[in-house]
Amino acid sequence: MFNLLRMDLYRMKRSKSVYVSFAILVAVTILCFWMLWIVGTSQGQAYAFRSGMNLTVTPGEEIPQLEDYDSLTLFREVDMDGGTYSIIIGILTAIFVCLDFNSGFMKNIMALHPDRWKYIAAKMMSVGILNIVLLTLHFLFCCLMNSAWGPLVPFAGLKDILPYMASAWVNTTAFSAMIILVCMLTRSTAAGVMAALLLGSGVIHTLLYQLTSLFGLTGWYEYTLYYNTSYIPASFTSLADWKGTGIALVYLALYSALSMLALTKRDI
Repeated sequence: MFNLLRMDLYRMKRSKSVYVSFAILVAVTILCFWMLWIVGTSQGQAYAFRSGMNLTVTPGEEIPQLEDYDSLTLFREVDMDGGTYSIIIGILTAIFVCLDFNSGFMKNIMALHPDRWKYIAAKMMSVGILNIVLLTLHFLFCCLMNSAWGPLVPFAGLKDILPYMASAWVNTTAFSAMIILVCMLTRSTAAGVMAALLLGSGVIHTLLYQLTSLFGLTGWYEYTLYYNTSYIPASFTSLADWKGTGIALVYLALYSALSMLALTKRDI
């Protein structure tokens, strides 16, 4: 299993898709901070008016909403709340897993490692490692951008950052496990990417929520990965704040087990 993990990590290190995905996160972050600087600071507003931009604020006007923001809040606004990060890590997972099937490399792997559960375990660990690296690097980049533009908002403390990042990692790793299950069932990169787009963005959840709300059946929404990723508490002050993380752990175990079962029951 650890040989498989080492091989997967080596392939991830050399994969262009990983670097392209991080570049997309960086570009989105720069754009968001630039727009926030434009509307949220007097210097940015003055620049906008000199450039001929149409703003709904006048130069020097303060944006009261920023008073409640810190660096962690900005990070979740950029990455988590809209599902941007879930989509990117989901697409990366789909490409990474389905490449073994599309290239025919899967037969060689199974010939050397007949215990198929080890393959899923190695994939889950490699995706989890990639996930925590991307999350950490992107949060650090957000902090760097916050410093470069002002800072625009105060920096959050470690007592808030560490629990939030741990919960975000568990939720997005569980989402990756769901994409792995889709790939094990379909063995299609297109299906995995489509699942990442529809489920990571919340499109499917929103449609189902609107439908079930007609019958007053909306309680299920709080138990979805999309909801728990978007509404991770900004501050963990009680055990109840870890409810969403606990739900994500259940999904992580369930999807991993189902992926192992799907790979075992189907021929390579």
